[in-house]
Amino acid sequence: MSLTDPKTYFEDFTVGDTYVHSRGKTVSETEHQWLTHLVMNTAQVHFNHAMVAADPKTYIGGKRIVYGGVVLSTVLGLASEDCVENAIAEIGMDNGKHANPVFAGDTLFAESDVVEKRDAPDRDDAGIIKFKHRGKNQDGKVVVEIEREVLIKKKAKWLKH
Repeated sequence: MSLTDPKTYFEDFTVGDTYVHSRGKTVSETEHQWLTHLVMNTAQVHFNHAMVAADPKTYIGGKRIVYGGVVLSTVLGLASEDCVENAIAEIGMDNGKHANPVFAGDTLFAESDVVEKRDAPDRDDAGIIKFKHRGKNQDGKVVVEIEREVLIKKKAKWLKH
């Protein structure tokens, strides 16, 4: 399913729907390096080309791996227009998994399943949607998965007629 109106409210989601998000994003070498430094991740597998190239059995073909936080953030960003345009708050993320490595130059895509939908216990203007987001690379391999709960506006309380 692809949405034509990204202003998605709680009522618009149906459990069991899958959204294949239309945009993709190629992770550049500059973004990989800059963002990984920005969040102060110092793991050498992200920065030390000589080390990973010298040991390709240990370091996946001798290539530096894009930091998983960059991968996850990119996939969540790709899903945001269709899934959380009307979010009020992030509630939580669980069961995250990095299934395959991402390298600079890879293009990421996102898909989202609506797993659960329920009223918020303490407010009548919003409900809780649980998504399962998947990020895939240009070859269709799943690179990251995570479950995410979001508080999303209800139409009747937010739309002015």
